[in-house]
Amino acid sequence: MLEDSRPFPPGSLPARLNPALRQQLLSLGGVRHYLHGEMLMREAEPYGEVILILDGFVKITANGEENRLAFLVIRSRGDILGEISAMDQDTHTGTATAAGPVAGRVMSATAFRSFLEQNPPAAFAVAETVANKLRNSIRRRVEHVDGSVRGRLARILIELATLWGRASDRGVQLAVGLSQPELAALVAADERSVNRALAELRNMKVVDVGYRRVIVLDLEGLERVAFGRQDRPDGASSPS
Repeated sequence: MLEDSRPFPPGSLPARLNPALRQQLLSLGGVRHYLHGEMLMREAEPYGEVILILDGFVKITANGEENRLAFLVIRSRGDILGEISAMDQDTHTGTATAAGPVAGRVMSATAFRSFLEQNPPAAFAVAETVANKLRNSIRRRVEHVDGSVRGRLARILIELATLWGRASDRGVQLAVGLSQPELAALVAADERSVNRALAELRNMKVVDVGYRRVIVLDLEGLERVAFGRQDRPDGASSPS
């Protein structure tokens, strides 16, 4: 099928495996299709399945105090869901929801564990992907400690545009639709601050924003906001 024949992104679990192990992984379980908004996994539920994303985007969320959205990452083709719960046989730490149509290869946690036990190189590859997720999580936490909400939002939008942007006649449109509460969770800020930061970026004509739609109009301008000295609301450069 098309999803299995296309190359997987570099760094993903299938891409880290040799052809024989990759084919063995892709023979586990079966392909399942999900509609937009459908849950693939639910936070705090017992482990049972592991899902390899073949196509589409999946939002991973977790709830904090007062049931607020406290964490959000986006997973796509080649990413694997539920591998940690399968290995430590504990509950899921987040909820996985389809952001548009999604195709995934669904296998039992038992079959996945058996595959890793019988193939140490595959187990090492899974450890590498888990370590990479942890490294990215730490990096993002460090970035959230410093800088304005506008600067943090600009960095997040650059990352999303680079990973999952689609060229349009106006610029680069994010392929994943995100609500403002979800953007706030990504930036680790309250929704009001993110709304204000979006308005500032729109006034600077570096982005255009609509309902669950963000278009990066000027990537270089957005990079100056994110990494340069335009991190003040009036657009003036900060003193050296």
